Amino acid sequence: MDRRKIIRGNIQSFTKTIPNDLIIEILSRLTTKSIAICCCVSKQWKSLLRTPYFTESFLTRSSTRPRILITFQADGKWHFFSFPQPRNLDKELTRVEPDYHMSFSGHWDGKRCLSANGFICRIDISRNVDLRTFFGYDPIGKEYKVLCMTVPRHSQRVNSKEHQVLTIGKGKLSWRKIVCLFPHYPLNYHQAGICINGVLYYVAWSVPDKTSLIACFDVRSEEFRCIEMAEGFDKPYTSALVNYKGKLGAVIYVDGSHGELWVLDDTEKKKWSKHNFVLPDMSVQQIESTWATDTDEIAWVVLCPLRSPFCVFYSNLERKSVRRVVIEGIDEQALMGNRRFSAQVTVRDHVENVMFL
Repeated sequence: MDRRKIIRGNIQSFTKTIPNDLIIEILSRLTTKSIAICCCVSKQWKSLLRTPYFTESFLTRSSTRPRILITFQADGKWHFFSFPQPRNLDKELTRVEPDYHMSFSGHWDGKRCLSANGFICRIDISRNVDLRTFFGYDPIGKEYKVLCMTVPRHSQRVNSKEHQVLTIGKGKLSWRKIVCLFPHYPLNYHQAGICINGVLYYVAWSVPDKTSLIACFDVRSEEFRCIEMAEGFDKPYTSALVNYKGKLGAVIYVDGSHGELWVLDDTEKKKWSKHNFVLPDMSVQQIESTWATDTDEIAWVVLCPLRSPFCVFYSNLERKSVRRVVIEGIDEQALMGNRRFSAQVTVRDHVENVMFL
């Protein structure tokens, strides 16, 4: 008898005596790669692993062990590096090496998304328009959606047009046109916006009012609205939106010595509060990405001079302290050559998700 059939039969007999809740509890501790392998063990496991309950359980556990994901494009290739996020808040300096690396060529026609080892990459588009895309999640309907709009290329402060939505994982994928009732366009091309509690936020420019604002898109109802900037919030072009303690936050680097975090405390009353934090001397050479961690720290990545390692800084506003993580093991000279500062670099908190698309 085939050895694989014996093993599979033993597993099926064994799992019949174990409650499904316990199986889910055990399997939710595995990596996404191991989950994919487990789907082939038995029909029972495959059925369990595809349930919304397991997906939610896995994501909840995965959120407690976030990773740092570094992506950049150089010499016609996309590179992905990942490693567990350092959790020791009391250690001022930590050195880490990525435990995952992937790269692939970046020569595409710009009209499609590519998927590789669990990462989805959208490549830029036509010669006449820019596509501004945003990724959101509806926690009630448990649906992921993509918001897309067009902005004429080489035109200054022109309204976005052709607003469309794509629901991911719902049968055949197709775009739906939606109506936007207030004329605006996204300000920062490199900011992907942020989704908090089912609302997608991004910095925008109101064409009629000639002022900057926060555009809000309700992922469930697919409706737009806007929030005015706080008084004194005068650098929308350079701001980075973050999820700070479950609220919308906007980070601004004022000068070489300090930064500001503006938090939207009351969405209905549009009430903001401002918090200051200190920047280390070496942390302002070139800031590429900013985000807030699950430990309520403001984090940003720094590109130091050529041949120096990447650095990630974490500022704890309550402790008024700053810690630094030095990322080693990336042969930047070989990957980027002498074009380090022209490379597109993104660093983000990253958690694994086993939602089947």
